[in-house]
Amino acid sequence: MKRLSILLLLALTLVGMHSAHAQGIRVGDRAWYTVRGGLFAGVNQSFHFGDVPLMPSPDNAFYTNGTSTNFIFGVHGEKALTRYVVLGLRLTFDQMSGEVDGRFTDPFRVADPGDPRIVNELVRDQSVEYTLQYLSVGGYGKVYPMSGPGFFLSGSLQVGTLIKDDFSHSATVVEPEWAKGSEAPAQSGEIKDVNGMRFAAGAGFGYDFYFRYGFLTPQIIYEFGLSKVIDAPYADSWKIDNVRVVVDLTFPIP
Repeated sequence: MKRLSILLLLALTLVGMHSAHAQGIRVGDRAWYTVRGGLFAGVNQSFHFGDVPLMPSPDNAFYTNGTSTNFIFGVHGEKALTRYVVLGLRLTFDQMSGEVDGRFTDPFRVADPGDPRIVNELVRDQSVEYTLQYLSVGGYGKVYPMSGPGFFLSGSLQVGTLIKDDFSHSATVVEPEWAKGSEAPAQSGEIKDVNGMRFAAGAGFGYDFYFRYGFLTPQIIYEFGLSKVIDAPYADSWKIDNVRVVVDLTFPIP
Protein backbone atom coordinates (compact mmCIF):
# COMPACT_ATOMS: atom_id res chain seq x y z
CA MET A 1 0.00 0.00 0.00
CA LYS A 2 2.89 2.34 0.83
CA ARG A 3 4.47 1.72 -2.60
CA LEU A 4 1.14 2.50 -4.31
CA SER A 5 0.69 5.76 -2.36
CA ILE A 6 4.16 7.00 -3.31
CA LEU A 7 3.57 6.20 -6.98
CA LEU A 8 0.21 8.02 -6.97
CA LEU A 9 1.75 11.10 -5.34
CA LEU A 10 4.52 11.23 -7.95
CA ALA A 11 1.98 10.81 -10.75
CA LEU A 12 -0.09 13.75 -9.49
CA THR A 13 3.05 15.88 -9.22
CA LEU A 14 3.98 15.16 -12.84
CA VAL A 15 0.45 15.98 -14.02
CA GLY A 16 0.77 19.36 -12.34
CA MET A 17 4.15 19.93 -13.95
CA HIS A 18 2.67 19.13 -17.38
CA SER A 19 0.22 22.02 -17.32
CA ALA A 20 2.97 24.50 -16.43
CA HIS A 21 5.47 23.10 -18.93
CA ALA A 22 3.02 22.73 -21.81
CA GLN A 23 1.85 26.34 -21.49
CA GLY A 24 5.26 27.66 -22.46
CA ILE A 25 6.58 25.11 -25.00
CA ARG A 26 5.04 23.64 -28.08
CA VAL A 27 7.28 21.15 -29.82
CA GLY A 28 7.05 21.34 -33.59
CA ASP A 29 5.81 18.40 -35.66
CA ARG A 30 9.25 17.75 -37.14
CA ALA A 31 10.89 17.36 -33.71
CA TRP A 32 7.98 15.33 -32.36
CA TYR A 33 7.43 12.88 -35.22
CA THR A 34 11.09 12.22 -36.10
CA VAL A 35 12.39 8.77 -35.12
CA ARG A 36 14.32 9.18 -31.87
CA GLY A 37 16.98 7.13 -30.14
CA GLY A 38 19.22 7.38 -27.11
CA LEU A 39 20.49 6.01 -23.83
CA PHE A 40 18.94 5.37 -20.45
CA ALA A 41 20.10 4.45 -16.98
CA GLY A 42 18.53 4.08 -13.58
CA VAL A 43 18.06 2.29 -10.28
CA ASN A 44 16.31 -1.06 -10.06
CA GLN A 45 14.70 -2.03 -6.73
CA SER A 46 14.04 -5.77 -6.90
CA PHE A 47 11.58 -7.70 -4.74
CA HIS A 48 12.40 -11.41 -4.45
CA PHE A 49 9.27 -13.22 -3.30
CA GLY A 50 7.75 -16.69 -3.19
CA ASP A 51 9.91 -19.66 -2.25
CA VAL A 52 13.34 -18.00 -2.34
CA PRO A 53 15.72 -20.78 -1.21
CA LEU A 54 18.57 -20.25 1.23
CA MET A 55 20.42 -22.83 -0.85
CA PRO A 56 19.71 -23.41 -4.57
CA SER A 57 19.45 -27.17 -4.19
CA PRO A 58 16.70 -29.80 -3.86
CA ASP A 59 18.11 -30.47 -0.37
CA ASN A 60 17.29 -26.91 0.72
CA ALA A 61 15.02 -26.70 3.79
CA PHE A 62 14.61 -22.95 4.30
CA TYR A 63 12.92 -20.13 2.37
CA THR A 64 12.59 -16.39 2.80
CA ASN A 65 11.97 -13.16 0.84
CA GLY A 66 14.28 -10.24 0.17
CA THR A 67 14.94 -6.99 -1.66
CA SER A 68 17.93 -5.63 -3.52
CA THR A 69 19.02 -2.43 -5.28
CA ASN A 70 20.94 -2.51 -8.56
CA PHE A 71 21.74 -0.29 -11.53
CA ILE A 72 20.41 -0.85 -15.04
CA PHE A 73 21.23 0.79 -18.36
CA GLY A 74 20.71 0.38 -22.08
CA VAL A 75 19.65 1.90 -25.39
CA HIS A 76 16.23 2.66 -26.83
CA GLY A 77 14.46 3.96 -29.90
CA GLU A 78 10.95 5.31 -30.36
CA LYS A 79 8.54 6.86 -32.85
CA ALA A 80 5.52 9.08 -32.23
CA LEU A 81 2.44 7.88 -34.12
CA THR A 82 0.30 10.80 -33.00
CA ARG A 83 0.54 13.55 -30.41
CA TYR A 84 -0.94 11.06 -27.97
CA VAL A 85 0.78 7.75 -28.76
CA VAL A 86 4.47 6.74 -28.93
CA LEU A 87 5.86 3.23 -29.54
CA GLY A 88 9.42 2.12 -28.85
CA LEU A 89 11.97 -0.64 -28.22
CA ARG A 90 14.52 -1.09 -25.43
CA LEU A 91 17.69 -3.17 -25.07
CA THR A 92 18.51 -3.41 -21.37
CA PHE A 93 21.27 -4.78 -19.18
CA ASP A 94 19.15 -6.01 -16.27
CA GLN A 95 20.75 -6.63 -12.89
CA MET A 96 18.55 -8.31 -10.25
CA SER A 97 21.22 -9.59 -7.89
CA GLY A 98 20.43 -9.63 -4.20
CA GLU A 99 20.99 -11.07 -0.74
CA VAL A 100 18.46 -12.97 1.33
CA ASP A 101 19.08 -14.04 4.90
CA GLY A 102 17.46 -15.17 8.12
CA ARG A 103 17.79 -17.15 11.34
CA PHE A 104 16.69 -20.76 11.03
CA THR A 105 16.50 -23.89 13.18
CA ASP A 106 17.92 -26.92 11.40
CA PRO A 107 15.71 -30.05 11.15
CA PHE A 108 18.22 -32.07 13.18
CA ARG A 109 19.88 -31.81 16.60
CA VAL A 110 23.50 -31.94 17.69
CA ALA A 111 25.01 -33.75 20.68
CA ASP A 112 26.84 -31.87 23.42
CA PRO A 113 30.56 -32.78 23.13
CA GLY A 114 30.80 -32.90 26.95
CA ASP A 115 27.83 -35.26 27.35
CA PRO A 116 26.56 -37.04 24.21
CA ARG A 117 23.30 -37.81 26.01
CA ILE A 118 22.41 -34.10 25.80
CA VAL A 119 21.19 -32.98 22.41
CA ASN A 120 20.55 -29.40 21.34
CA GLU A 121 18.71 -27.66 18.57
CA LEU A 122 21.02 -26.16 15.97
CA VAL A 123 20.12 -22.53 15.16
CA ARG A 124 22.10 -20.71 12.47
CA ASP A 125 22.13 -17.30 10.80
CA GLN A 126 22.17 -18.09 7.10
CA SER A 127 22.78 -15.78 4.15
CA VAL A 128 22.96 -16.26 0.40
CA GLU A 129 24.01 -13.76 -2.24
CA TYR A 130 22.51 -14.35 -5.67
CA THR A 131 23.91 -12.87 -8.87
CA LEU A 132 21.30 -12.65 -11.64
CA GLN A 133 22.05 -10.66 -14.78
CA TYR A 134 19.94 -10.59 -17.96
CA LEU A 135 20.13 -9.00 -21.39
CA SER A 136 16.55 -8.01 -22.17
CA VAL A 137 14.74 -6.70 -25.22
CA GLY A 138 11.24 -5.30 -25.05
CA GLY A 139 8.62 -3.12 -26.59
CA TYR A 140 6.80 -0.26 -24.90
CA GLY A 141 4.03 2.18 -25.56
CA LYS A 142 3.41 5.64 -24.11
CA VAL A 143 0.04 7.39 -23.98
CA TYR A 144 -0.12 11.17 -23.44
CA PRO A 145 -3.52 12.13 -21.96
CA MET A 146 -2.92 15.82 -22.63
CA SER A 147 -0.82 15.40 -25.82
CA GLY A 148 2.94 15.13 -25.99
CA PRO A 149 5.52 15.96 -24.96
CA GLY A 150 4.76 15.98 -21.26
CA PHE A 151 3.11 13.61 -18.84
CA PHE A 152 2.50 10.07 -20.07
CA LEU A 153 1.41 6.61 -18.95
CA SER A 154 3.39 3.63 -20.20
CA GLY A 155 3.09 -0.12 -20.66
CA SER A 156 5.72 -2.65 -21.71
CA LEU A 157 6.52 -6.29 -22.40
CA GLN A 158 10.01 -7.75 -22.44
CA VAL A 159 11.96 -10.97 -22.62
CA GLY A 160 15.42 -11.49 -21.18
CA THR A 161 18.13 -14.08 -21.59
CA LEU A 162 20.30 -14.98 -18.60
CA ILE A 163 23.94 -13.97 -19.05
CA LYS A 164 25.28 -14.62 -15.53
CA ASP A 165 24.09 -16.58 -12.50
CA ASP A 166 25.85 -17.68 -9.33
CA PHE A 167 25.39 -17.84 -5.56
CA SER A 168 27.46 -17.65 -2.38
CA HIS A 169 26.11 -19.17 0.85
CA SER A 170 27.32 -18.77 4.43
CA ALA A 171 25.98 -19.94 7.82
CA THR A 172 27.01 -19.07 11.41
CA VAL A 173 25.87 -20.99 14.50
CA VAL A 174 23.84 -19.03 17.06
CA GLU A 175 22.74 -21.91 19.30
CA PRO A 176 23.78 -24.02 21.19
CA GLU A 177 26.02 -21.75 23.22
CA TRP A 178 29.02 -24.09 23.13
CA ALA A 179 29.08 -23.90 19.32
CA LYS A 180 28.18 -20.21 18.97
CA GLY A 181 30.17 -18.42 16.28
CA SER A 182 31.14 -21.58 14.39
CA GLU A 183 30.85 -21.19 10.64
CA ALA A 184 29.81 -23.79 8.11
CA PRO A 185 32.05 -24.18 5.05
CA ALA A 186 31.09 -21.52 2.51
CA GLN A 187 29.41 -22.82 -0.62
CA SER A 188 29.24 -21.14 -4.01
CA GLY A 189 28.75 -21.86 -7.69
CA GLU A 190 26.18 -21.63 -10.43
CA ILE A 191 22.49 -21.71 -9.52
CA LYS A 192 21.08 -25.18 -10.04
CA ASP A 193 18.03 -25.46 -12.37
CA VAL A 194 18.02 -21.71 -13.11
CA ASN A 195 15.60 -20.58 -15.82
CA GLY A 196 17.54 -19.24 -18.80
CA MET A 197 14.71 -16.95 -19.97
CA ARG A 198 12.71 -14.29 -18.15
CA PHE A 199 9.43 -12.69 -19.23
CA ALA A 200 8.02 -9.52 -17.68
CA ALA A 201 5.33 -6.87 -18.11
CA GLY A 202 5.51 -3.30 -16.86
CA ALA A 203 3.33 -0.27 -16.19
CA GLY A 204 4.41 3.22 -15.23
CA PHE A 205 4.40 6.93 -15.84
CA GLY A 206 6.87 9.66 -16.71
CA TYR A 207 7.42 13.12 -18.11
CA ASP A 208 9.22 14.46 -21.20
CA PHE A 209 11.30 17.59 -20.77
CA TYR A 210 12.02 19.06 -24.20
CA PHE A 211 15.27 20.92 -24.80
CA ARG A 212 17.06 22.16 -27.89
CA TYR A 213 18.63 18.82 -28.81
CA GLY A 214 16.02 16.30 -27.70
CA PHE A 215 14.16 15.02 -24.64
CA LEU A 216 15.10 14.28 -21.05
CA THR A 217 12.57 11.81 -19.64
CA PRO A 218 12.44 10.64 -16.01
CA GLN A 219 10.00 7.81 -15.39
CA ILE A 220 8.96 5.20 -12.84
CA ILE A 221 8.02 1.68 -13.92
CA TYR A 222 6.65 -1.23 -11.91
CA GLU A 223 7.67 -4.46 -13.63
CA PHE A 224 5.85 -7.72 -12.93
CA GLY A 225 7.99 -10.85 -13.22
CA LEU A 226 6.06 -13.49 -15.18
CA SER A 227 8.68 -16.25 -15.06
CA LYS A 228 10.07 -18.41 -12.28
CA VAL A 229 13.72 -17.84 -11.43
CA ILE A 230 14.30 -21.56 -10.83
CA ASP A 231 12.52 -24.18 -12.91
CA ALA A 232 12.33 -26.92 -10.26
CA PRO A 233 9.74 -28.11 -7.70
CA TYR A 234 11.81 -27.07 -4.67
CA ALA A 235 11.54 -23.35 -5.60
CA ASP A 236 8.77 -23.16 -8.16
CA SER A 237 7.23 -19.89 -6.91
CA TRP A 238 10.35 -17.70 -6.73
CA LYS A 239 9.78 -14.63 -8.90
CA ILE A 240 11.19 -11.10 -9.03
CA ASP A 241 9.23 -7.86 -9.36
CA ASN A 242 11.03 -4.56 -9.92
CA VAL A 243 10.41 -0.88 -9.29
CA ARG A 244 12.55 1.10 -11.73
CA VAL A 245 13.46 4.78 -11.59
CA VAL A 246 14.92 5.51 -15.02
CA VAL A 247 16.05 8.59 -16.95
CA ASP A 248 15.99 8.52 -20.77
CA LEU A 249 18.09 10.85 -22.90
CA THR A 250 16.63 10.85 -26.40
CA PHE A 251 17.76 12.58 -29.62
CA PRO A 252 16.30 12.80 -33.12
CA ILE A 253 17.86 10.35 -35.60
CA PRO A 254 18.62 12.15 -38.88
